[in-house]
Amino acid sequence: MIEVDEILKNIDGPFKNVVGVLIVDRDGIIIKSTINEVVDSIQNYGLSIANIVESANKAMNENGELQFLRMKTKKNEFIVVPDKEYMLITILNANTS
Repeated sequence: MIEVDEILKNIDGPFKNVVGVLIVDRDGIIIKSTINEVVDSIQNYGLSIANIVESANKAMNENGELQFLRMKTKKNEFIVVPDKEYMLITILNANTS
């Protein structure tokens, strides 16, 4: 787990627009987070993104699986890298230039 912590620090640390990094399982449950307090909204991000990835994979059928997803809302931007068991979700502040 020390390697995972180092990777999360490297993503979260040097970039001022990074709000946090989440590792979630395929059901959207947070396994690891750089956000100190796991509030309901953060858990909902994991659940919602897991549902979007699952829906996209179903829609693509035999054309493959989603490998990278970038979404932007008025407040946040989400960069998602799904794997077989887990997803890495980076949350960025969309209003920082």
